[in-house]
Amino acid sequence: MYKISIIIPIYNVRDYIGRCVESVLLQECSEVAIECILIDDCSPDDSMEIATKMIDDYRSREGMIQFETLRLSENSGHCAARNAAVRIATGDYYLFVDADDYLEPDAVRYMVEELDAAVVQPDVVVANAISCRDNRPMSIIPKKRLIDNSDGEGLSLIMNLILLHTSWNKLVKANVFAEYGLYFADGIINEDWLWSYMLFRHAKTILLLPRATYYYENNPQSISNTRTYDKFLKFIRSRNYICNQIFSNPPHVITPDYYGYLFCILHRMVNTLENHKELPDAERMETRLLRRRLMCSSWKSGYPLLCCLILTTYKPFYYVIKLKAFRHHFYNIKRKVVTASRKIHF
Repeated sequence: MYKISIIIPIYNVRDYIGRCVESVLLQECSEVAIECILIDDCSPDDSMEIATKMIDDYRSREGMIQFETLRLSENSGHCAARNAAVRIATGDYYLFVDADDYLEPDAVRYMVEELDAAVVQPDVVVANAISCRDNRPMSIIPKKRLIDNSDGEGLSLIMNLILLHTSWNKLVKANVFAEYGLYFADGIINEDWLWSYMLFRHAKTILLLPRATYYYENNPQSISNTRTYDKFLKFIRSRNYICNQIFSNPPHVITPDYYGYLFCILHRMVNTLENHKELPDAERMETRLLRRRLMCSSWKSGYPLLCCLILTTYKPFYYVIKLKAFRHHFYNIKRKVVTASRKIHF
C-alpha cells in the first residue's frame, strides 16, 4: 500500500481553508494510506483555528487520514513552509496543495491507482486541474501517457507551458525529492517556475493523466496577487534568482524550448521594471545582464527567430508587448516561435 503525504501551507486563507480541508477529508479510502501536514506560516487570521476544529471533529469520528500540524517560528513564506513539512513527511509520494484550492473527491485514489497500474513506477504523476474562474482545464493532457524523460520530453512540456509549472497537483516520489535536493528556494516568490523546471529536469519517468483532480482558485488576496512596492521588488529579485539558477542548470540537451522558457520569465520582469520606475537600479542592471545573456546564448545556439522574440524586451520593440493582441496570445506566439526555431536553425 502506498502512503501519500498531502502538504498544505496556511497563511491568511480563512475564506478558503474549510473547503480545502473538507476536500482532503473526502480522499479517505482503504486502498491508500494518507497523511496530511498543515503548516501554519504564522497566519494573522483564524485560518489555522478553522482547520484545527475540522481536524478535531474528524478525529472524533476515528477517520483514517492522519493529520499533523506544524507552526513556523516566524512568517517565512510558502517555500519554507513546504520544506518544513517535507522534513517530517513519511509518505512514498508528496502531494502539495495550496490552501485556497481544493481536491476533487477521490483524487488521491485515482492517481495512486494509475501509478500502481503503470509498467514502470513513475517519479512524478501529473493530472489536470480546473480553473475556478472559467471552469477550463489548465494543462493540455489529451490522453494518459507514461513518458520516458531521458530525452527531456517531460521537461519540454513544462518549458512550453503545456503542463502547468506549479508545485501543486503532482505526486512526487519522496526518494526522488531527497536524491536531487528538490527543496524550494527560501525567500522567493514565483518559486514554481524554478522548482518545476528542476523536478522535470531530474525525473526519469512521468505519468500524465487527463482527468482533472484539482481546482485552482484565483484568490485576490494571495501573495502572487498582492501589489505593493515590496512585492514588486521581491518579484524582480526572485525572477532574477530563478533565471540565474536555470542558466546554471541547463537541460542535458539545449533546445529552443529552454530559451523560450527563460524568455517567459524575463519578459514579465522587463514589463514590471518599465511600469515601476521607482525600483532600484541594481535590479534593473541585473535584469539587463540576464536579457543580454539570453539574447547572446540564443544567437550562439543558432536560433534567430527566438532572438527576434527576445527583442520585444528591448525598446522600441518592447511596446509590441503592450498590444492587446500580443498579450492575449502571448503563450501561443511563444510556442509557435519555439516550434519554428526547431526548423530554422543555423
